[in-house]
Amino acid sequence: MRVRDIYVVGVASASFFMSYFSRLAWSIVSTYSSLRPTIVEDSIVFSLFFIGYVVVQVPAGIISDRVGPKYVIIASLIGLAVSSFVSGMANAMWVEYVASLFMGLSAGWIYPATVKLLTISFRGPELPVAMGYYSIAWPLSIVLAGATLPEICTVLGWRWSYYIIALTSIIIASLYVPTNVRGYGGNARGALNLKLLRNSDVMVISLSGFLFFMSYWTITLYAYKYFLSIGLNDYVAGLAYSLLALLGIPSTLIAGYIIRNLGVRNTLSLFEVLYGISTILLAVITRELPLMILAASMGFIRFIITPANSTAVSKIGGELAGSVTGIANLFWQLSGAIAPVVASIILTNTDYQSLWIVMGIIILISAIIYQLTLKIQ
Repeated sequence: MRVRDIYVVGVASASFFMSYFSRLAWSIVSTYSSLRPTIVEDSIVFSLFFIGYVVVQVPAGIISDRVGPKYVIIASLIGLAVSSFVSGMANAMWVEYVASLFMGLSAGWIYPATVKLLTISFRGPELPVAMGYYSIAWPLSIVLAGATLPEICTVLGWRWSYYIIALTSIIIASLYVPTNVRGYGGNARGALNLKLLRNSDVMVISLSGFLFFMSYWTITLYAYKYFLSIGLNDYVAGLAYSLLALLGIPSTLIAGYIIRNLGVRNTLSLFEVLYGISTILLAVITRELPLMILAASMGFIRFIITPANSTAVSKIGGELAGSVTGIANLFWQLSGAIAPVVASIILTNTDYQSLWIVMGIIILISAIIYQLTLKIQ
């Protein structure tokens, strides 16, 4: 890659990092907050961020196609900075509610816009490699949230977590100023192309992605509690949970080369099969060391799927990559609202072992749909 290409991937990845890091922050910061939120108040903060994030997905894609992703990302990061600052200043929970909603409304624009930015900046075999490097932001945000936020809250106070997020967002936004996006003319029509809703690949990537992400969010929400329930102590359970993302950092770096060699469809199918089988194995592997090895392998596999998803929507959309990303990500993120409901029904009537088996089967179904119906290679 040329220096200019590295710069574009770097700022895009940093933007994606902030959109995810800001979502994770409250899960840690709330423990240290002087507002002392209840479990219900915690849930409301999460839900409001999620609602804001989902609502803007389709308009984010359309506007990224029309006016160009650069300006969408800058505005989003500024909005994220302002809402994060307000969150840090909050002296009552209702202020946190409002700030979290606007944080989601701001962060939600970043993924469709950054995928669009990379789509118009890279061509052919360069694209999946760029998507791989870009996607390192997801596992890195999970790892760094756990590594840095408790220390910041302890040393500087919980409010500084949000002040630092605000400052970092402004700095990243400023890095876009010298960026010149090559070959971008914009989509003059600037409205959702209804043909996209009838495009079979758009429907497949939305449906299969929904199934996969529903299972993934279930694992994310319930794995730590499961590890505790089978007798692991707090430290070991936390380490096992971290391993579900840690090896995603190196795997995203090589994911682009795997996608380039296997193709998007085969990569999605193969690694979802592996992830589905691994999820089912969670139900039977309970000893410490084997469980940690399984968790580490799941982290490695999981974050090859992420850049494959991003590459898929990019290839399907082409000049309308922003719109396709917005449509697909609407369903992907909507799965986060469905997952807790489905999981709670299963856990109420059965147990964790049944939960992992059901979620593993759902992932395998997603893999089969990709292999049999996705047209792009």
